[in-house]
Amino acid sequence: MAKLFFGMLTALLLGGAVAAQQGPPPPPKAAPPPNWIDPRNPPKEDPKVAPPRTADGQPKIEGEWAQASDIITYSIEDPELERAEHTAISGQRPMVGRPIIDPIDGKLPYQPWAMKYAAFLHEEHRKPSSIRYLDPVSRGFQEGVPRINYQGTFQIQQFPGLVLFTYDYHHTYRVIPLDGRPHVGKGIKLWMGDSRGHWEGNTLVVDVANNNDQTWLQIVGGFHSDAFHVVERWTLSAPDHIVYLATVDDAKVYSRPWTLRVDMRRQKVEEQWESAIWEGNKTPEIVSGSDK
Repeated sequence: MAKLFFGMLTALLLGGAVAAQQGPPPPPKAAPPPNWIDPRNPPKEDPKVAPPRTADGQPKIEGEWAQASDIITYSIEDPELERAEHTAISGQRPMVGRPIIDPIDGKLPYQPWAMKYAAFLHEEHRKPSSIRYLDPVSRGFQEGVPRINYQGTFQIQQFPGLVLFTYDYHHTYRVIPLDGRPHVGKGIKLWMGDSRGHWEGNTLVVDVANNNDQTWLQIVGGFHSDAFHVVERWTLSAPDHIVYLATVDDAKVYSRPWTLRVDMRRQKVEEQWESAIWEGNKTPEIVSGSDK
């Protein structure tokens, strides 16, 4: 009996030692929100969708919209562990989904040098050694495209010859002309870029050029250069469903173009709210950069 007892005790102690070496178990996978759409396994689109038209003949996509593929703030490259960390810090529920559909691994296709800098920014985001390594959105700067489109709700309005996007974040808006006018001069670099649109059937195609190199794609970095260029495709695939595709190229930073997908669902009872940055701010030194 004594031998049996000591044998069981030894097994328990050894098992505990092995478990300690292996570390804590991985966090459970995030549960998707209600009516969630997986960007990598979306519902079939109806080719017979015939949206109503505006007075000047545009397919009508007006309304209040929000992400059906989840709001993506922390990382667009899917690290479940990182999302769990963000949840622990912020108290928000974990995000789900992998928006980058090309390349298939869901990662940003950095050039070797850029991958090293991206890894550096990833480490710095927890406790930045300089204001330069803090997410620009945390300081009140605009998100840029495509990030602005996976951050929260927004409204689309259509007028003769243009489409207007207004966003909850930082009073941001985009006026997208449809008259074929050229982009502004190449020397002009903007936080939200310079957008020019046209229609291809039921798809609004927007070319976004003249981007500066200051915006990030996510909280943990996702940097780019001023060669950053985006082509957006907004397709009404059902009366209350828009498929958003953004194809990005930047020959200075990425080894190839890449594409992300975010599904949008019409918000029938949504109301836009101001997203303030200075009012009531208790840490203005972080926003201004005067702490460094």
